[in-house]
Amino acid sequence: MDVSIEPVTEVVEDEFSSWFALAEPRLRAALVAEFGADLGRDATAEAVAYVWEHRDRVLGLANATGYAFRVGQRWARRQRSRRRAGFTADDTTHSSPGFEPALQRALAGLSTRQRQVVVLCVGYGVTHAEAAQMLGISRSSVQNHAERGLRHLQNEVGT
Repeated sequence: MDVSIEPVTEVVEDEFSSWFALAEPRLRAALVAEFGADLGRDATAEAVAYVWEHRDRVLGLANATGYAFRVGQRWARRQRSRRRAGFTADDTTHSSPGFEPALQRALAGLSTRQRQVVVLCVGYGVTHAEAAQMLGISRSSVQNHAERGLRHLQNEVGT
């Protein structure tokens, strides 16, 4: 009887790859929504690197993506206090067909939490329950932030 045993490191790397494919776009969206394009992308890279370095422990957590979000948030806050820069929208959005130029300014006018919720739920299609878990807030808070954020965007953009 020939039984091939897969090394444990390959299993953990496969688990990380699966987690990364699902979590990274949402993690990036939340961090870019909070900290702007440059700092948000850097924070995402730092959070993903942290998860990779500590994958045995972090991937076993009930909410590994939420944990990674907090890691990225802490890193970005330390960097921001050094840089003292505000929110800047992602410049890559201008090349998207159908992009409303006033949206960038309107998004910058939202509170941080409203911007996170709108980008995650409307922009990336994350459910309210998933956004709540990632951001560490209740589902009803996500609903409220989404409604207020969308109302503000509709008033600012006019669509």
